[in-house]
Amino acid sequence: MSEEKKNVERMRQIYEEMERTGSPQSLLDQLADDAVYKLSLPPGVPLSGEFRGKRAIVDYFDELNEVLEVLEVTTWDFVGNGSQVIVLGEERFVVRKTGKVCHSEFAFVLDFHEGKIARALLIEDLSGLVEAYQPVSGRVASRASGA
Repeated sequence: MSEEKKNVERMRQIYEEMERTGSPQSLLDQLADDAVYKLSLPPGVPLSGEFRGKRAIVDYFDELNEVLEVLEVTTWDFVGNGSQVIVLGEERFVVRKTGKVCHSEFAFVLDFHEGKIARALLIEDLSGLVEAYQPVSGRVASRASGA
């Protein structure tokens, strides 16, 4: 089996395990020690920024659980391109600060090196989360927020 196919299969198994357990541990176990994890969130919003190193990424997932509750994740495609895997899907989550249920599609882009995840970029409309942390006067309706 080619390395590209192995990486795609790794990601399928990771998502199956996360769905079964509700825990990100299967993803965390596949991170390189110097992995980088980045989200498409503006600065100043909890969870925004780039997390460097396995410890920082573990801390991110601890914070994630405090900021929102993931209700459901559905994947519909895993695309391999050399050492890169792109996972396409959608999720429903509750922003703990507001109690608002949000729905959003995502693209999760992962770069593998020697069988481990070296870089992960989550591209998703997380405006429901952004809105929860903006002043009331600055809020804008979005599809993800359900507004």
